[in-house]
Amino acid sequence: MITSTPAPTPSRANYGFALYLASYTALGLYLIWTFLPDFILEQIGFTFLPQKYWSVAVPIHACVTLALVVFVFYPALNLTLVPKSNDMSIITDEWANYTKIEVQPDGVPPIYDLHLKEVCETLFL
Repeated sequence: MITSTPAPTPSRANYGFALYLASYTALGLYLIWTFLPDFILEQIGFTFLPQKYWSVAVPIHACVTLALVVFVFYPALNLTLVPKSNDMSIITDEWANYTKIEVQPDGVPPIYDLHLKEVCETLFL
């Protein structure tokens, strides 16, 4: 029986090491392409490379895309999953404890949930 586990295994270690080497190799090639002048790259044998503009433009486009996903699309997706009703079931659940227990003046009060109506009245009225 094969079980799926996140524990480290030799094959995962090999794949991780290969990805580690590949990422540093790609970073090195990117930095070489970005900082070396074109005539040096042509002397090495790289005659057909993209313009240097793309060495800056692609990371900026990737960062803008990531920011849009994180700050616009992902919250919008989460908002589509919220039920469109005015009942309190979307805010509270059956395990909420709204009962206040009186304690002695020197004692520490127990933890209890505040009802949304009470919070709004305290904050906004």
